[in-house]
Amino acid sequence: MTNQNPPSRDEFPGEFGPPAEPVRGYRPSGSQWAVAGLVLAFGCGALAYRLVKHEGQYQSAALYVGIPIVLALVLVLTAPAGRAAGMAMKVTTILLLLSVPVLGEGACCVLMAAPIFYLFVYLATASLDRYRTAGPDDRGPFLLIAPVMLVAMALEGTTPALTFPGAATTTATRTIDVPEDRVADALALPMRFDATPRTGILAIGFPVPRHDSGGLAVGDLRTIEFDGAHHRHGPIAQHHWGTHPSALVLRVAARTDRSVVFVPVSDTTPVATWLRWDRIEVSWRDAGAGRSEVRWQQHYTRLLSPSWYFGPIERFVTQRAGDYLIRAVDTRAPDPMQHAHHT
Repeated sequence: MTNQNPPSRDEFPGEFGPPAEPVRGYRPSGSQWAVAGLVLAFGCGALAYRLVKHEGQYQSAALYVGIPIVLALVLVLTAPAGRAAGMAMKVTTILLLLSVPVLGEGACCVLMAAPIFYLFVYLATASLDRYRTAGPDDRGPFLLIAPVMLVAMALEGTTPALTFPGAATTTATRTIDVPEDRVADALALPMRFDATPRTGILAIGFPVPRHDSGGLAVGDLRTIEFDGAHHRHGPIAQHHWGTHPSALVLRVAARTDRSVVFVPVSDTTPVATWLRWDRIEVSWRDAGAGRSEVRWQQHYTRLLSPSWYFGPIERFVTQRAGDYLIRAVDTRAPDPMQHAHHT
């Protein structure tokens, strides 16, 4: 009879090759961990944004410093040593690019926030990665100074005790082709927004002024209406601000032959989330040759933190806005009799 049982490996060891390696548990590669880290960073960044917005801290450094630190922490824990900083910069770039179609007309906010996002993503990633890769003997208390300072900076503006004073003043000065005794009549006319192009930073997504109405006598209201965002369809139909028009309403608080002072009554524009107007002083003097020098001074309170970053930005933007308003003054010769009731 023939043997029905097949020969075993032990009987003929040379016929079957070397013994098979024992099956080991699956371990993701470094590249797979990197991809997982990218996905996790996106999720944590979105969650952090939701939490910050829900707690009403979207004007504080918790948004502009805290979220970059969260992204850095996630990527440092998941990325291969020495590669976290590069991955963090890529993630930040992708997040900022994805936010542009979502925010639409609020793309100006992305442009203003991008430098501080990049800065703190890099600083936090580099600091945490250095601490992670340092040997046990090198992990002294000095390596923790940078992370602790970054966390402290992320808390600015979250409570009154951690909020720096935001009062500021900017001034714009320009000479217009109107005699000194006719400037008040020119200011009483509606601003020529449609005929005055917005240039530079004002043209990258800030609210667009459309109509101006009101008088120039003490107690009169002056209303500047702004366009709402254009309606969009599909998954990117969100807006940084609503589609409805908004308005800044000012009241004439004081008036002289060469100056007028406006104080705010209400502000429903998106600018109200960045700063609070305190008063606006407009004055003028003779510049010779039938021309006048107009000085537009704006007093406001900064609402965004950190102060060292948004303070200079808001000063620059408000100064440019003041210059734009002077350029928008109707310099066509007004009829003094037609506008006598304003004076």
